[in-house]
Amino acid sequence: MFFKNPHFCYNEAVMTNSQHKRDLQYSTDYGHPWELDAKTELKPNVQEDKEYLDGFGEFVFGKGLKWYKEVAAWPMFILLLVEIGLRVMQTKYFVTINPDIFTGLINFTRLAVFVYLAVSGVKRYWANKKQILTASVLGGLVAGIILALFQLFWYFELWTFFNLIGQPLLLAAEGLVISWLVWQLFFKKK
Repeated sequence: MFFKNPHFCYNEAVMTNSQHKRDLQYSTDYGHPWELDAKTELKPNVQEDKEYLDGFGEFVFGKGLKWYKEVAAWPMFILLLVEIGLRVMQTKYFVTINPDIFTGLINFTRLAVFVYLAVSGVKRYWANKKQILTASVLGGLVAGIILALFQLFWYFELWTFFNLIGQPLLLAAEGLVISWLVWQLFFKKK
């Protein structure tokens, strides 16, 4: 093969996937790779494009919405489970008990979950301050919307309509403040 064609250039060789882990293609550039041959077709790297076009959140501090979902999904699920469970138990079974006890338990749960989200985001996902704050705000917004919808159908009173805006903003603000405090107290470079 090499000896039959006197104009054979090593750059014309095409390796197959069975020989290498990646597909290597060489054009007939004769040592000038910046001058592409008309026959050479550049294949886009689909994996890089998929990671780059991860979604809306890609421009939010270098991470996509998929990453934020991965960081905040389980802590927010636990928050929703505990808070909805406590509210159902309060209105169904423990009506005679002081409601301030349930409010205190819910506030403690929110504090613990947002502290856990901030610490696990830094330790497990190596997130920086802006990414942790954004994950807390996004998680708080989503959990607040779900809680507001639950309260709308569970209580069905006038205040629940206003709660559709107030609850997500409140949880996002709580997440922002708690995550910022955790960052300042434990992870700020001194």
